[in-house]
Amino acid sequence: MIRHLSFSSHGEQLVGLLITPSDRQGPLPGVVVLGPFGFVKEQAPVQYATRLANAGYAVLIFDPRYSGESTGMPRRHENPLAKIEDARAAIDALLAEPSVDAERLAVLGICQGASEMIAVAAQDLRVRACALISGQYLYAENLDLFFGGGGPTREERIARGQAAKQVYEQRGEVLYQPVVSLDDLRVGLPWKPIHDWYHPWTTEKWGAPSRWENRYTTMSDASVWAFDVNEYIPQVKVPTLIVHGDQSDGGPPAAQHVFSHLTTPQKHLVLIPETFHTRFYDDPLVIEPAVTEIVSWFGVHLR
Repeated sequence: MIRHLSFSSHGEQLVGLLITPSDRQGPLPGVVVLGPFGFVKEQAPVQYATRLANAGYAVLIFDPRYSGESTGMPRRHENPLAKIEDARAAIDALLAEPSVDAERLAVLGICQGASEMIAVAAQDLRVRACALISGQYLYAENLDLFFGGGGPTREERIARGQAAKQVYEQRGEVLYQPVVSLDDLRVGLPWKPIHDWYHPWTTEKWGAPSRWENRYTTMSDASVWAFDVNEYIPQVKVPTLIVHGDQSDGGPPAAQHVFSHLTTPQKHLVLIPETFHTRFYDDPLVIEPAVTEIVSWFGVHLR
């Protein structure tokens, strides 16, 4: 069963989808999901939400502020701290549902959402379990490698974002960058395989209006690429599952970095061979085994 659910976060109205099993009564364990950089809820989050609902979970996916159906200006602004706040507001909304068991709440982060959900799990005592799927882990060494193929470096992107933020604050002008491009290494995600996944979501492929736009505010670079997930990893005390492809962002070293810095004794790392990062977004041959791992992990730790 799928129902639109609206809720507020720091003065903005967020729009989500509450996805629940059609054949089970509550109280149900609940899951809140965050997706990749620049995501909308109809992309990777819905792939996991529908499968988790079939396994007996009440799952809330949503557009963060500034994106999709949610309010917030400027549009298509990326800010990890805002997404962390929005995820906590989503937890409020999910736990207000009579069919959801407040004692059995988990969070799920996909790609960059994994970094943000680490912070949520570290700060919110209502979270009882965490799953991180094909994470883009935001710490300097990993991001320096990510941007090491040409184009602006991480530090140059942060400086570009700070300059764009100054323009916005002084003149009210919003500068934008594409998220992906085939030939422009200045874009947000300058990898051809990532372009090839995102491009069908542009209006040219699916028709207007698309809920995903191939743009983000340039000033986002100041907040996204300066975010340091290392500040939060050791604070996570809840059982945490990491599923990572050998060709996910940062490869096994990035996943092992997070795993080794988790202080919770209840942690598990699953490395998937021969699997590229974006296959975790919509490839059933990859998502189905990943969801099996998630359901098994949550099943043990949300009793």
